[in-house]
Amino acid sequence: MADSRTLHVPAKIKGVFPVLLLAAVSLAAYWSATGHEFLVNWDDLQYVLENPQVKGFSLEHVASAFASYHVGNYAPLHLVSYMLDFEVWGLRASGFIFTNILLHTLNGLFFFLLLLRLSGDRVWVFFASLIFLLHPVQVESVVWVSQRKTLLAMAFFLGGVHFYASYKEKGGRRAGQYYAFSLSSFLLALLSKSVAVILPAILVLHDLCFLGEKDIRKLLVDKIPYIAVGAAFGFLAVVSHSAERLGGGTTWHGGSPYATFLTMLPVLMRYLGLILWPADLSAYYDIPVKTAPDREVAAAALLIVLLILAGWALYRRRRDLFFWYVLFFVGLLPVSQIVPIVTLMNDRYLYFPMLGASALLGFAFLRDEVWATLVRSRQHTAVAVLLLLVVGAFTVTTVARIGVWQDSRTLWADAVRKAPYVALTHDAYGEGLLARGEIDEAIGQFQVALSREPDFSGGGIGAGLRAAFANTHNNLGAAYGTKGMHDRAIEQFAIAIRLNPRLAEAHFNQGNALMQKGSVEEALRSFEIACRLNPSNPAYAANLRGTREILKAGNVTNP
Repeated sequence: MADSRTLHVPAKIKGVFPVLLLAAVSLAAYWSATGHEFLVNWDDLQYVLENPQVKGFSLEHVASAFASYHVGNYAPLHLVSYMLDFEVWGLRASGFIFTNILLHTLNGLFFFLLLLRLSGDRVWVFFASLIFLLHPVQVESVVWVSQRKTLLAMAFFLGGVHFYASYKEKGGRRAGQYYAFSLSSFLLALLSKSVAVILPAILVLHDLCFLGEKDIRKLLVDKIPYIAVGAAFGFLAVVSHSAERLGGGTTWHGGSPYATFLTMLPVLMRYLGLILWPADLSAYYDIPVKTAPDREVAAAALLIVLLILAGWALYRRRRDLFFWYVLFFVGLLPVSQIVPIVTLMNDRYLYFPMLGASALLGFAFLRDEVWATLVRSRQHTAVAVLLLLVVGAFTVTTVARIGVWQDSRTLWADAVRKAPYVALTHDAYGEGLLARGEIDEAIGQFQVALSREPDFSGGGIGAGLRAAFANTHNNLGAAYGTKGMHDRAIEQFAIAIRLNPRLAEAHFNQGNALMQKGSVEEALRSFEIACRLNPSNPAYAANLRGTREILKAGNVTNP
């Protein structure tokens, strides 16, 4: 096996300057995002704006975060980070987004240091770190406040790898300390997001690829605590993703594991395409479900065979690169529908795999042998300029993509253009328009979304789809209510409640519309149901108290 760490490279990249340069480039590229708003229709509302748990740092709030699921996730450190943000920034979106940018920059620096540690003093290491920081697919994870959990999990994940490497390098008592630090970092990563569950596999790869360990017992024995902790949090993730906890869990796409498998094969091809040519990025991808093999599935299957062969060749010749190659695919495992989740494909699902992809791209562009030859032939300046142009193209694309994420309206207007036949994109765009006061335009988008509504009368329609269209009917009712069309609003709320009786917001909105008509007793019943479904919402509780006071005072004039 050839080992790139034995090669001599004239150029040196150690020292403080590369770290400062990476940090400066990252902050400059993402700075425009600090002028963005919260996404009021995509998790930011539930995680931050309407979540009393994050309105200040206190023992009570911290205990509540650790004792409960939130928006279908168990990620208490994610919520704790918002508490700290609130203490510093209040509810200014710019502050929350700035914290995301700092975390992403920190992750890029941790990655750079890990590359230096595992691959040595190499020019390509710096270039790979730039790719990780500036690649356009990273935008969703960085500028979307609700993806704080991914950024936090990555920071602790990389910390866990660093401490584990120190544990392997040290002897005696210090080795045990580093092992404890690594295991603790893994726990913190899982408390941020369950995607970090891949760490034990990465540590096995580390020992296999960089230490040359082949004994199965030695490979696995010190991973047992990691595996146990990961299994516990994997179970928590499955439970939290259930529909009862408003999670993203669903039934098998296409009705079976086989159909889901066929569907995900082309998704892998699309991910590889986005890494090499990041065009047409979107907040939502319209992925066709495959129930039988077709040309696209066959092409994807052939690609996978070629990828397996390429992996085998790397394992035999360059295990240092095999580590990063396998890391890319292992990073995709949690979102590959082994446990079915609603969304088949997202840019944010590439944040962990980009560790492997960035290292491989950096090496491919600027491997040591080529750079050394260019230095001797005095052509390295021209190549450096070419590489800067590549990084510049990534950066320009990234900055343009950041602009799309300015607010809910701009984000979903872009998604509607790229997935025009999907009800969800029109519904989300309508919500963005509604938040901006563009009522008639919002109504139009909701009506387009509902034109794709299936016939629920025959049964066989999944709960997730019912909930999605219930949300659209609720949104359309809210738009009608804003225009003073209370009868039409109440009609839409009733449909929403029939499709999803647990939609607290629809009951609350129905109560408000009934109050506008003077139907106070009916409104009271709606507010009572809303509070029973979501007892922590202060607006629901306030309206319920107010309605009871009106009835108690006898100031009721029902039609």
